[in-house]
Amino acid sequence: MIDTTLVKDITEMLAKSLTFPDIEWMGKYFFKDFSSHKILNIRDTQSISPLTASNALVTLCQEKNKIDEFFQFVIELDGTVLNGKIVKLSGLENILFRLSRTGVYFDFNKRKITKVNEDKNLLVNWGALKDGKEYPMIIASIDICGNSELVKKYNTNIMEQVYFQLWGYIKKKILQYDGRIWYWAGDGGIVAFRNDIKGPSYSINCCFEILLALPVFNLWHSKPIKEDIRIRIGMDMGEIKFFSDTGRIISDVINYAAHLEKKGTDANGLSISETIYNILSEKMKLIFKNKKIFEDKTAYSLVYKYENALA
Repeated sequence: MIDTTLVKDITEMLAKSLTFPDIEWMGKYFFKDFSSHKILNIRDTQSISPLTASNALVTLCQEKNKIDEFFQFVIELDGTVLNGKIVKLSGLENILFRLSRTGVYFDFNKRKITKVNEDKNLLVNWGALKDGKEYPMIIASIDICGNSELVKKYNTNIMEQVYFQLWGYIKKKILQYDGRIWYWAGDGGIVAFRNDIKGPSYSINCCFEILLALPVFNLWHSKPIKEDIRIRIGMDMGEIKFFSDTGRIISDVINYAAHLEKKGTDANGLSISETIYNILSEKMKLIFKNKKIFEDKTAYSLVYKYENALA
């Protein structure tokens, strides 16, 4: 079930994160008489590197058809105490994410590797995040401007049709940039992005593209109202404790993104925290021309002018 590339990465992850005694202990857990020295046919007094020991153990698991079971054990070992130390498996989330791309993922509730029975792009944890654990995330709070006035003017049923069309349009772009919708109400919601090597640029590109695409949506003949829809977006990044029930997630990062969007961003605008701004490329920084202080923190913003968008 686990492909060759992932097996290699698991082997290297264990070598980087664990000591030789740790790996020996794991081996004896699965195989009573396990010994890296015996497998490698070398003297007990000769030292063995964690990478060599890890490779010996993983290879044996493959030969005994226990690699899936072993991988599940490794996943659950993360965050527990082994030989008096808390295990921190560096890079585990990236491996789990790539596993989900192969058609299976680790279900933390069932504690086993499971086939993806739904679109893998809909897994709110990307098939990689564990409940109760903190991860570096990028959050975008997206909202429709003047929702109350629009509902009063056109009535709830009409506006629900508009919002249904708009979110269907936006959702495609969010998934294109590997974002996940963690919460959505009629007029807005919270979108999360993994803060991996592509995270900052992907998240900004996604939100910027949503703004750029809005004039096209407003031209749709099927849109029930002629009035243009305007949105605003606020973004922040930081450590967030994840839960599969995303309604349970409470975070200063989410709060700041939401406050920045609602109180610090103009219509058809995008605002980002200084934390995000500082890690952007110099070229991308140029689009955020407005600098301001919001809730005692520096933020940067842009407002897209639509009057020339389709000229």
